[in-house]
Amino acid sequence: MRWATPGIGSPGTVTVYCPSAVRQRETMSAVKLQSIITCPKCAHAKEETMPIDACQWCYECERCHAVLRPKAGDCCVFCSYGTERCPPMQQQSCSCVR
Repeated sequence: MRWATPGIGSPGTVTVYCPSAVRQRETMSAVKLQSIITCPKCAHAKEETMPIDACQWCYECERCHAVLRPKAGDCCVFCSYGTERCPPMQQQSCSCVR
């Protein structure tokens, strides 16, 4: 497991690289990269760009500062709280599902 480089992505995020998704970069043309993530605590919604080769395990709501984590069975916060599944799941190449 590798952690994303600090400064990449949104503040308050932890991104874990999905090894099988890294191999799928060439087939990303039909994958949606934007998702609206909605905080379950305060209902604040924000459009975010999802990482193409990783599963994001933490997300801090900019309004209430709640730290979101994936629901049981989901690989990342986008799959749990976003309008779109993460790119590795869209490509059916994610090996991060817990």
